[in-house]
Amino acid sequence: MIRCSRAVAIAGVLALVIFPPVPGQQPEQARPAGDPVSDRVSSGDWGVTLDALRTIRAAGHQDLDTFTNALRGALWARRVVPAGELSTFDLGVQGSYNWSTGQTYLNLDRLRAVGRYPELLGPTSVAETTVGRFRFQDPSGLVLNHVGDGLSAGVAYPRARLRFSALYTGFLLNPVSTVRMTGTDLLEEDDDDEDFGPRRVVGLAELSFPALVARQTLVTGAAGQYDLRDAGDGEETVHSGYAVLGIRGRLFGSLYHDVYAVGTAGTLERDENGATESEDFTGYLGSARLRLFLPGFFASRLSLQGVYASRADANNDLIGDGYLPISRTRLGTVVRLPLQNLLFTELSYSMRPFFDSASERARRVQVVLTGRGFFTTSDRPVVLDPATETTGDGFDLVGIDSEPAGNIIGTEVVLRINARPLSDLGLGMTTGMFFPHTGSAGVFTGDREPEFLGRVELSTRL
Repeated sequence: MIRCSRAVAIAGVLALVIFPPVPGQQPEQARPAGDPVSDRVSSGDWGVTLDALRTIRAAGHQDLDTFTNALRGALWARRVVPAGELSTFDLGVQGSYNWSTGQTYLNLDRLRAVGRYPELLGPTSVAETTVGRFRFQDPSGLVLNHVGDGLSAGVAYPRARLRFSALYTGFLLNPVSTVRMTGTDLLEEDDDDEDFGPRRVVGLAELSFPALVARQTLVTGAAGQYDLRDAGDGEETVHSGYAVLGIRGRLFGSLYHDVYAVGTAGTLERDENGATESEDFTGYLGSARLRLFLPGFFASRLSLQGVYASRADANNDLIGDGYLPISRTRLGTVVRLPLQNLLFTELSYSMRPFFDSASERARRVQVVLTGRGFFTTSDRPVVLDPATETTGDGFDLVGIDSEPAGNIIGTEVVLRINARPLSDLGLGMTTGMFFPHTGSAGVFTGDREPEFLGRVELSTRL
């Protein structure tokens, strides 16, 4: 099925006409020495990126091995326009053609204008505005991390930074929207009759204090989303708010950390036999991560992370019970689990085995080994992404215990190799195994078996 929005195509063409790129020209090269700053000229670039991947999934409880393919070609352009002596406008656009097994569509990935205004609000200030389609994110990245249509404005000082953002999600095409908060949203995700994603208005605010004490940065934030649809015909809608508090920085040497706490509260509405029922919910999330950088030892990086997402009431059937993010974060590689009713642990180590080689190609080779553990935070059944449960005939959720006695989901081990044989050609190879936990301490029945994933990715930039 081919999906193409006329507005997307028109916007992309207009952007390229209004902001024609100038290949190869750089701001520093465009201004001869001795010219005043006010005589700066605009510069730009454009290009094409191609990404392709092939994936195989196999498990004993599935009837057939599953092969999936995906191809993405993107055309992008960027132009930087000086304004006055200090300010600049950074204009960018990207459109893509996306093909995967069973789905084809055109998409406007990005169309944004960024204005930067040094000294606008004081000699040490840098103000910034962004408008259009671009990526929005809360301070933790665990509430919202998604592209949207809207605007953002902020100001940064050496000791404080403030930003406000507002976005709308209803213009995003259905295949690219992961703003999935209710059962209705999840059903629409694979509905070919739905052209656009859920219609929500989201507001964000962030206040941070860089290097406040002992090189630690304190971050505070707030977010809120309002569902513009009406609960009816058996549908669900949800309105929710979030408070974020975090601290990040360097502990000592090459060891860094970040810790975030998120609290949420909201109301879920659902139509039952012609009457609208509503119920309030609350939830919380905690995240902590340590990162150790060892550049002299094979350019190594070591990361340890833990994330806890609550499930407040095990007897409540509403999907909104407990922690519920705005964009649906799915954790894992072989299996994918939403960040709800979940304790997630991860230990990852990466290295460049030929980091001191005379060959630049050899120095680019990176090996990443990751181990993950998954646990539920209540006695509710585990929820898996249906995309990882595909059998020969469709979705088949095999071995999920409807009344689990334990809370151990399982463990996952993933090995990834990244290489760049050419400067504009990237290669990635991933292989992994998921080992489900069955029995009295697990959430699966004995029908569930270990799962294997293999993936090859190619990317190039022209």
